[in-house]
Amino acid sequence: MTNLTTLDELKQHITLLASVEESDAPFISCYLNLADGPASWRETLNGRARILRRLLKGDDLADLEEALGKIEAWLTTDLLPDAKGAAIFVRGIFGGAFMLPMQFAVPLPNWIAIYPTPNIYHLVELKDNYHRYVVLLAMPERASILEVNLGATTTRAWINQPELRMRVGSEWARTHYQVHQAHRGDRFVREKIAVLEQLMRADGHTHLVLAGDPDTIRHVRHALPEDLADKLVNMIPADEHDQPDDVVMATLSSFIEHEEQESRSVAERLIEGLRGQNLAVAGSADTLNALLWGEVDTLVMAGGYQPDPGWSCTDCRAIGAEPPETSLCPRCGKPSVRPMDIREALLRLAGQLERPVEVVEQADALMSLGGVGCLLRCRPDQQTSAKQVMLP
Repeated sequence: MTNLTTLDELKQHITLLASVEESDAPFISCYLNLADGPASWRETLNGRARILRRLLKGDDLADLEEALGKIEAWLTTDLLPDAKGAAIFVRGIFGGAFMLPMQFAVPLPNWIAIYPTPNIYHLVELKDNYHRYVVLLAMPERASILEVNLGATTTRAWINQPELRMRVGSEWARTHYQVHQAHRGDRFVREKIAVLEQLMRADGHTHLVLAGDPDTIRHVRHALPEDLADKLVNMIPADEHDQPDDVVMATLSSFIEHEEQESRSVAERLIEGLRGQNLAVAGSADTLNALLWGEVDTLVMAGGYQPDPGWSCTDCRAIGAEPPETSLCPRCGKPSVRPMDIREALLRLAGQLERPVEVVEQADALMSLGGVGCLLRCRPDQQTSAKQVMLP
């Protein structure tokens, strides 16, 4: 059964795509924005296909036609009606047949690339922006706990307030009734929090949004234990007449802003690491070297990072960040150097190491340092010493 791709699946897919072996056969990375209807993405797909058919010949053209046929078949038979974005990665039989489709509840850009390896930037950006979180949607008489996973919403629990069976009568003073109502409300809040805490702990959630009746969510906020309060991202007011999908969209916008703030905080940590602790590097070349060392903690990339091509050797597999000057490999000396997409190379290395990636949209300081960098697990001199010790 075809389902929307979850965060855990996306993480696994990024690692898999980052590890795909390079070949001479064309590898198609196809991203489609389904939110605006078929006309928009269809124009992009058909237009790009026409250009690629003119550029490729022989086996490469046959591979392209096979890959495009697989994309068309999948779009016809497996696309879900509530999908807003799709990513399809395909290679034909000449390079080793490969196909991995994904679909999401949030849009992706219309973007199609042909390259020796999969292009994963938009997947990494999607994972960083949307991630997953829990929403407690609370009204005075009912509450629901929702999981928002890459923009898709799943109801995890309903909590309903039992009806008050005692009426206000001669035997009950109104103040007695009000006190009873207050105690009943406290119990209801405790029940909400108990279920919430259990679900978040079981699933490993690290972000929480409260939404709903303003008085109710304020009451919940004051009653949250410290561990849940530390995970609270925002509080979104809503009333009984608001549609759940609209409330979730409001929480989604708030969560994306929170994620951007977290990404900027990581970028600030990188700048501090460069200034004094020597636990960070910046710039394409130093970041590439750090990833090749394998002692990277987090890759930090500005959204506007668009580096010049680097180089890779198809014979000895050496790579470099500077633009290639000749076809001769600096390491093995063979005429087997070709241009390499540095941004994708950094993302592939981070994916192979299963290191987190932070994409920062507002990153002027990082852009002034080359647009990319990474936090390190240990200082470069310690890494070098460790490598030398390990040599036979």
